[in-house]
Amino acid sequence: MKIINAGTKTTTISLGNTFNSSSESELLELFRSSAYGNFHNFIFDFSNTGQIESSNPAVLVKLHAAARKLQGRLYAFGLKQSFVELFRLTGLYQGFCICATIQQIIEASNIKDRGVISQIQGHLGKAGDSTPSNLNCWSPYIDTLQVPTMPAGVINLNVNGRKTAGPIQGYGQLWEKTYKLHLTDVGLSPLQVIEIMKTNFTGFQPPQNRFYPSERGIKPGEIIIINASTPGGLVATGVLVLYADEHTFTFITPQGHPEAGWVTFTAYEENGSTMMQIQGLTRASDPIYEIAFRLTGSNLQQQIWIHVLDSLARHVGSKATAQFSKQCLDHSLQWSRFPNMLQNAQISSMVYTVSHPSHIFRK
Repeated sequence: MKIINAGTKTTTISLGNTFNSSSESELLELFRSSAYGNFHNFIFDFSNTGQIESSNPAVLVKLHAAARKLQGRLYAFGLKQSFVELFRLTGLYQGFCICATIQQIIEASNIKDRGVISQIQGHLGKAGDSTPSNLNCWSPYIDTLQVPTMPAGVINLNVNGRKTAGPIQGYGQLWEKTYKLHLTDVGLSPLQVIEIMKTNFTGFQPPQNRFYPSERGIKPGEIIIINASTPGGLVATGVLVLYADEHTFTFITPQGHPEAGWVTFTAYEENGSTMMQIQGLTRASDPIYEIAFRLTGSNLQQQIWIHVLDSLARHVGSKATAQFSKQCLDHSLQWSRFPNMLQNAQISSMVYTVSHPSHIFRK
């Protein structure tokens, strides 16, 4: 990664062949630096990036949150077509101005200084045509979600015809919530643990949650229907499998889901033993959900994912217990997302409950 100040209000950031999570600390520190004032332009050059890892969209969301505090603008240059589609699927395209040419960057940023323009032209590369090596791990681009045939009794609402919604499309505060299970007392590899999690994911859920994967299971591009019982009543929604490989998988939410964002499940080795981690990066989708999360929803969600990890521990014969931590990355509300209430899955599920009382699931 190469960071160059092209001017007092413009910085170019050339990413390497593999844009990985190790760049996160350096990039966030760049944004926090007192050297950067308001209305700064940050130009990310993806020209030489041949692979985007599963953690990269989260890093870019955090950078977007940091840029908002500076009233800065983010530009993405040199994206391969597959990366453009990923930006659209994750909602990153609404936080970054995607530019195919240097002239588009100059026009969008309204840069007039010829010296700055010359530096930008000298620093930015030319996108290659190579196919990302891990492209098959990402969901193909889906404009609107389409649910396959579900078993009788499954309530399929608030997914068909809707788009995915990442953290940038949410209304509430931006939270990163992390749940960890340190499996020191069982001799299982990360690959074995993540496979157990995939295979038993629905069974590890608490009684109030019912997940209905498609026949292919947890594979990129597959949809999982969710029928959940909450203090506010039934919530019928779902998630899309955004990413899946042998170590990790990620779900992204549709419009109207209680949260806008994604949750990632990862197994890895730490100090000679296997760790299982669940990490969410989300905002409440709309003002109603934001209030609900502040009152009780956040605690209830915490109980759900701790239950899942504790269920995993019991399944593999471990005495480990789940650990939880959270961090608010952006305390501000995105008032422009206020209209998200029109797609609120809880409200439409309540209407369905009234009109179809005999169809409500029972555990």
